[in-house]
Amino acid sequence: MKLAKLLLTLVLASFACLTVANPMWEPDLPRAKSAFEKETRVPLRAGHYIEPTLFKGFYAVRTGQAGGPSAYFREDMGWLGNIKSPGWVIQSPAEDNPAYKHTWLRQQLAQIPLEQLVLVKRSTPPVAVIWSAPDCPYCRKLEKTLEQENASVYVVPVGVAENGFRQAARVYCADDPAQAWRKVMQGSEINGRAKTSCQYPRDMLNDIGFFLGMGRMATPIVVFADGSTVIGWNDQNAWMLLRKKISEQIFFND
Repeated sequence: MKLAKLLLTLVLASFACLTVANPMWEPDLPRAKSAFEKETRVPLRAGHYIEPTLFKGFYAVRTGQAGGPSAYFREDMGWLGNIKSPGWVIQSPAEDNPAYKHTWLRQQLAQIPLEQLVLVKRSTPPVAVIWSAPDCPYCRKLEKTLEQENASVYVVPVGVAENGFRQAARVYCADDPAQAWRKVMQGSEINGRAKTSCQYPRDMLNDIGFFLGMGRMATPIVVFADGSTVIGWNDQNAWMLLRKKISEQIFFND
């Protein structure tokens, strides 16, 4: 029975992970589906499916529509996202406090495959992971700041609207994604050919935004290597924090 269950799990996982980077943990999809249906007291809707996220112990409920909204849950059902209500529902008071959330965020940050993001190199080592969109005015302000500070970052390219997602996909699959990102954020056209084998992992990149934003998917989201977070961008406090991290040499590896 254990062998049969293991084989079933591996088969289901192989189908579920076609559009998601392979998670660095061993998901149990049948158990996750059972836990989800027990918690919600209804069967999984027709056309919807469950797949593991990049983040250990966390699953996504997909609608089956490309780019459609996702819901999330932890395998013990002690943490829910967009299921009973928009945003997070945390069952344990011990987990629902700023100190725990900061530690939790650093743990999730460590699981993001940085090599699958767009590394925009300037003069510093990478100082932040940014969840950013070409059609977001505040994201363009952020880019100007990064250029002025010569700060390298890992970019998670997404969109606010569909046109933004189309631009983000072109950036992600460009022959030189970093150059394409800088051009599109300056309002220029993306030149050059796209990688023929590239598929834009929209669900995965949206998952990253949901987790880094702790349920608040507002662009841009800036997460520094120590877990400090800025949601949105202004030219005063956020800029000062960026300079502080650079001066303290708090960087990601590149």
